[in-house]
Amino acid sequence: MSCYRVPGAVPAEDVVESTEHLHLQPLPRVVGQARGFIKANLPAVVDDVVETALLLTSELVTNAVIHARTDIEVGITITDRSVLVTVHDEDLGRPSVSYPGRDGGRGLGLVGALAEATDTERHPGEGKTVWFRLSRGGVGAAT
Repeated sequence: MSCYRVPGAVPAEDVVESTEHLHLQPLPRVVGQARGFIKANLPAVVDDVVETALLLTSELVTNAVIHARTDIEVGITITDRSVLVTVHDEDLGRPSVSYPGRDGGRGLGLVGALAEATDTERHPGEGKTVWFRLSRGGVGAAT
């Protein structure tokens, strides 16, 4: 489902090489599983891309665990130019960039700052998918 749930997340000029998915329960321990899944499915990329992909995956999966509390699907789509990571949950609420009066709430801002592109797609009756895309050559390297 990964890139198929989020039309436009993969640029038209990119050629999809692979797509993988991992289904998780909404438990805190799954954040590490999601990171391991992403790391295992990343192609040979520079260390900055690996570290950024793992950090941003942690942020999105943590948000899904804490706020959505539904089953989670993590997807990774590899193209010839980029890496797309999707996190789907069954909650229809739009994620908030900040939560006034609370510690935390900076994860989506971090995703926006470090990813080449990011967005949230709502799927009526099916939840939402939050995604980010990184260039395989480095953060912000693709046009």
